Order: sequence, then C-alpha cells, then structure tokens
Amino acid sequence: METLYKEAAKSIAVAVDGSEPSWEAMGRALNMARLLDLPLDVLHVVQLQKMGYFAFIDRHLQEDKESAAQKVFEEAKRRAEKAGVSIRTHLLESSINPAEAVIAFVEESRGVKFLVLGSYGHGFHNRAILGSTTERVIREIARRRIPVPVLVVPAYKSIPEEE
Repeated sequence: METLYKEAAKSIAVAVDGSEPSWEAMGRALNMARLLDLPLDVLHVVQLQKMGYFAFIDRHLQEDKESAAQKVFEEAKRRAEKAGVSIRTHLLESSINPAEAVIAFVEESRGVKFLVLGSYGHGFHNRAILGSTTERVIREIARRRIPVPVLVVPAYKSIPEEE
C-alpha cells in the first residue's frame, strides 16, 4: 500500500513569490513534504508584459524578473536544505496572470498531492481575506475539477496586530 501511495503522489507544490506570506506557505509545505516523504516543487511565476514597439524594454524587464526569481529559488533551496527536503524549482511564465501558470503546472504534472499557497502575496490590499492570485487558483481548480487539494496558509507573521 505504501508503494502505491508514493507512485500516485509525486510531489507537493508550493507557489512562492518572495513575499513573507509565500515563505510562510513554503514553511508549511516543507513540513508536509518531510512528513509524507515527498519532494517539493517550488513554483515561481514571471508575468510577461509586452510593451509593443519597445522590444528592448521587454527583454530587460524579463531579465530583471528572471534574476529576481533566481534569488527566490536560492532562498528556497537554502530553506529546503535546512529542512532536509528535496526540491525542484520551476520558473513559470504567464502573459495573462500568475494563477493561470500555477493551474497549468498542476494540471500538466499529474501527481501533485497538495498545492500550498499563501493567503496573499505582493499584490495584497489591506483588508482582503485572499489575494487575487490565490482566489483565482482556488476558483479555477474547483471549476475545472482538478483533483488536487489546495492548502491556503494564512499570513500570520506579516499582518500587524491591531491596536
């Protein structure tokens, strides 16, 4: 039975954008991966925005985003090594929105046991419960009936306490 379980579940996936809530989600995903003895797929989405006639600006923007992604991956590898978990990094690209890239990864990988997301990332607006990317991922996974549970980790460290 143990062998069948491991063959069906190939990994746990976590989306990390470098924000504090995404690192909180990665911490939870590392714990799950260690407990289930599964590797962790770390996803980072680079959103491509075309400027039209200014192709040289497009190239420089993409290079800057890819450089920032490599820093996120270096930190992810450091945390995974400390936790004793094997990780694979995936640089995803999207011209529409980050949620679509995450959903496409989950659909195509066929073997993600859990998808772990922070409740919000860099685009958080003060009083929202969920960020737009997290909300879109949850909604689309349900709508498309993708059989992968989504764990949303609340951002408890990065929310200032009310006075």
